[in-house]
Amino acid sequence: MIGIPRFTRDDRGATLVEFALALPVLLLVLVACLDFARALNAYVTVANASREGAYYATIHPGADPDTIRDEVRARVSPLDASALLVTATYDSGSGPQAWPVGGVPQSAPLPAPVVVRVSTTYQWRASTWIVGSFFGAAGSRTFGSSSAMEVMR
Repeated sequence: MIGIPRFTRDDRGATLVEFALALPVLLLVLVACLDFARALNAYVTVANASREGAYYATIHPGADPDTIRDEVRARVSPLDASALLVTATYDSGSGPQAWPVGGVPQSAPLPAPVVVRVSTTYQWRASTWIVGSFFGAAGSRTFGSSSAMEVMR
């Protein structure tokens, strides 16, 4: 009975127990912050790739749609480029039309403004369930962006 009061006053292991209780919460917060950073990075990368694709299409109005798609996919280096969906359209006054093979037709009188639009979508998936719950039941989110620029031919 002499040793029991000594254990109630001894606090040598208390720090280790407190650390063991706090460590899982700290790790969860750290991983959640990293996962949110991944989501923000994906959003910014998809938006920038859309702008870069529209700029490329304005400089190269005779480019094929596959070339525009490849140029956009080359700009999404931290993401999976094969999961990026890219669509290019143009509008010369008669409504949006799919980007044709061989580029924008030159039949309009010069100078005619042509609006080029490049849209990108990317399916992003969260790494943790806690961040995934913010983005929906499946833990994924579709990030999309559309950029339009005017070309003077």
